[in-house]
Amino acid sequence: MQKTNQLPNPAWLPHGLALKAYSEGNKKAAIAIHMDDDTVTYMPVEIYFRTESGFPEIEKIALKLCKGSVLDVGAGAGAHSLVLQKKHQVVALDISNDGVEIMKELGVKQPVCDDFLKYLSDQKFDTLLFLMNGIGVAGDLKGLENYLHQAHLLTNKSGQIILDSSDLRNGETELNFSTEYFGIFDYQLSFEDTLGSSYKWLYVDQELLAEIALSCGWNTEIIYEQEDGSYLARLVKS
Repeated sequence: MQKTNQLPNPAWLPHGLALKAYSEGNKKAAIAIHMDDDTVTYMPVEIYFRTESGFPEIEKIALKLCKGSVLDVGAGAGAHSLVLQKKHQVVALDISNDGVEIMKELGVKQPVCDDFLKYLSDQKFDTLLFLMNGIGVAGDLKGLENYLHQAHLLTNKSGQIILDSSDLRNGETELNFSTEYFGIFDYQLSFEDTLGSSYKWLYVDQELLAEIALSCGWNTEIIYEQEDGSYLARLVKS
């Protein structure tokens, strides 16, 4: 499939279609991720349907840190929400209607289809959860600020954000020096014959996360780090 920016499809449409295909029996379904250097990698869709025993250590730690009411942002097929709702009140938020329908089928109690930045709720949450580098959807540094400001509005006074990301300087990913920050990339997703529009994805290092978070009213604590640069952070209101 040729990479192109001309298709009007929403960026996340292929993701939702891939989740749907897997749930309908295509257990080999994979999402193609088109990088800005014209390389393509494939992500097996089964990763979104894991059970708790299949979660990596960083995700297990993240779930244990959750408290009170939880907003699971970018919930996908609801793998984390299904575990959390055993002990917590959970709203599973995803921009994909296909993903939300799958969550309903799998037993997620409160799936919601919406864009995080547009999401309005009378409820204030105790925990916002962004796993599998979910905060990357912010796209760039200004976008990260927007997400953290929105998170401030959606949380209680003692609310927290649990997120994971990566410092690419410690890993094998080639740094991107063509942007304002080396952790910003242009991606496109495709599944079968459907190609989504391009979008920006952010990997932010710990120091810059802490700096931006503080400017948005959050203090940052690094909970867990891995040799490849991946880390887990907890942000609490300052």
